[in-house]
Amino acid sequence: MSGQKLIIDTDPGDDVDDVLALAFALLRPELDVRAITTVTPFSDRRVHIVRKLLRTLRGDDHGVSVAAGMRMPLRRVETDEAARMTDNGGYVLNHYPWVTPEEEAREAPVDEDAAGLIIRTVNAHDGEAAVVCIGPTTNLAVALRREPEIAGRIRWIAIMGGEVHLNRAEHNVAWDPHAAEIVLTAGIPLFLGTWDVTRRFVLTPEDCDLLRRRGTPLTDALSRCIDLWSPHKGGKPGPVMYDLAPILWSLDRGTAGYYETRPMRVHVETRGEWTRGMTVVRHQGPANAVVTVDMRADLVRGLYLETVLA
Repeated sequence: MSGQKLIIDTDPGDDVDDVLALAFALLRPELDVRAITTVTPFSDRRVHIVRKLLRTLRGDDHGVSVAAGMRMPLRRVETDEAARMTDNGGYVLNHYPWVTPEEEAREAPVDEDAAGLIIRTVNAHDGEAAVVCIGPTTNLAVALRREPEIAGRIRWIAIMGGEVHLNRAEHNVAWDPHAAEIVLTAGIPLFLGTWDVTRRFVLTPEDCDLLRRRGTPLTDALSRCIDLWSPHKGGKPGPVMYDLAPILWSLDRGTAGYYETRPMRVHVETRGEWTRGMTVVRHQGPANAVVTVDMRADLVRGLYLETVLA
């Protein structure tokens, strides 16, 4: 397969946009997904979600390496917070009984950790592979600390995370601000899809109905995931497609006008009692990222639906 080689790091199983974005990435001929890694609590179970999506799209011989990664952030986690992360009131996979216990039991165990897979894949495609993070960046930070030399071999990093337009500590960055700061300061070309911009594309009930009526194995699977997620969506109007941004940007590096970006010097607050996890723009020094400031939701919706309904 030709196309831009990607490593995608993800946390599927809570919100539904991870699976929806992964499907898009795996379908686009411009992208060659070489590895998918999982992060945050239950990363081992999240692997099963990824594997089932791969089987749905490409069968057993899908050609994509998968590994589970870090379950906790690099920062200190107090006992009560750890309990919230790992009990049924926190980050849970009950949204996706799409993967049955029998399917999990049949799968071979993964004997490589996420950081190791990231390092191996980067080294195998020296200078050609890019990394897309659509969850907290802990796995990539660990890989960069374990083998710093890979920083010079990663073509770029594209992240869904952070917020520079509003006074907000966005989840993917705030979950592990130390990891995010390691990644942002690694000297690797960087795209940052921010919370306020990436949330502007939402799958409407009409869009979801199109998926449901299409009747392919993929659209049936995505519709099932949306249905399982819907009782847990809180105040969201539908699937908010945050995680599509860094994948879509990876198609063309911004040349097609899906997202408007500006160069900025971005850092993460790691110490403040009230501001930890916030993304801060510094106005001195060179830019280290291109950061979203706007998007064409109509164009993004059109391309997404065209891709998954094909």
